[in-house]
Amino acid sequence: MTTKQLLIVSTTTSLYETGLLDILKVEFEKQHPSINVSFISQGTGLAIQTAMRRDADMILVHDPARELKFLQDGYGVNRKVVAYNFFVIAGPSSDPANVKGLSPTEAFTKIKEAGEANFAIWVSRGDDSGTHAKEKRIWKSAGFDTTELRTMSWYLEAGTGMTATLRLTDEKNAYTLVDLGSYLNNYANENIKLGIIVDAG
Repeated sequence: MTTKQLLIVSTTTSLYETGLLDILKVEFEKQHPSINVSFISQGTGLAIQTAMRRDADMILVHDPARELKFLQDGYGVNRKVVAYNFFVIAGPSSDPANVKGLSPTEAFTKIKEAGEANFAIWVSRGDDSGTHAKEKRIWKSAGFDTTELRTMSWYLEAGTGMTATLRLTDEKNAYTLVDLGSYLNNYANENIKLGIIVDAG
């Protein structure tokens, strides 16, 4: 009996939770019957660190700046863009911060103001994922430092993957930044009632 080779892929929770990788795994293993594919699902930062320790054969992540540094530092080769996604701000349909239709930086500013007035809550991934990195860049563009924000009562850090973050956001009737694929998957599976409040910019 031939021993199958193991291909370990370190990937983001956002991508893994869409279910797409399970479909790709089946098709890949049909075409390459001598290979078994195994996924390690975690935030982008941890996914990259796993590969840097040589505990994964490839990575599927979504943070171009860190991907390029990974290559420049000699940890990887042959970067390919295989998919793209959009980020949206999800929140309660009542939109207590009144941010619908604003740009992301304008929305973040108004959510902060509403949070300080006890009208809104923000839930951050808080896990060094690609989504978390994107969120921090938007806060910075809006003129705010997340090191200070995380000390405020209206700013919560989930420290979890996207599905768990969305569920917490839904429970708290709060806002969060989410990739569109994860939002649509969780909404379709009735995990959340949150709406898309900001989807441009």
